Amino acid sequence: MRKLLVLGVVAALIVVGCIKSSDMGNCTPQPVAVEMPAMQKFAADSAMAVQQDATGILYQIIDPGTGAQPAVTDSITINYVGRLVSNGQQFDAANNVTFKLSELIEGWQIGIPKIKVGGKIKLIMQSSLAYGCTGSGPIAPNQPLYFYIELLGARSK
Repeated sequence: MRKLLVLGVVAALIVVGCIKSSDMGNCTPQPVAVEMPAMQKFAADSAMAVQQDATGILYQIIDPGTGAQPAVTDSITINYVGRLVSNGQQFDAANNVTFKLSELIEGWQIGIPKIKVGGKIKLIMQSSLAYGCTGSGPIAPNQPLYFYIELLGARSK
């Protein structure tokens, strides 16, 4: 009886594993050109004077900062707020949190080094530089995101 139970659990795990991997195969990232109109509308509706970099990120430097410029390999301390571009709903926020920049979403790895410690930046990024076609928690797949970030510190490791 015990062997049957173990065999049943193993079989269930295999089935669940197959479902997940087949779902991932259907994941199709959105081209930035598809998401750009919504990103530009969010910027206009928010009265942001944005620039666009080569990756497609829209950004506005509120304060360039005067301290060290972070490298992707640094640990950074930040305050931030994240909102969905689709409806402006806040999905996350934190104050005085420290992360290793290289372990964060690609849009932050590209955007945060545009300022120095003490700086503030607004970023609007396409989903491919955030959570892509899989999403995360309240963030739907292929969802462009907005972040307001204050860079409090950067430390090399």
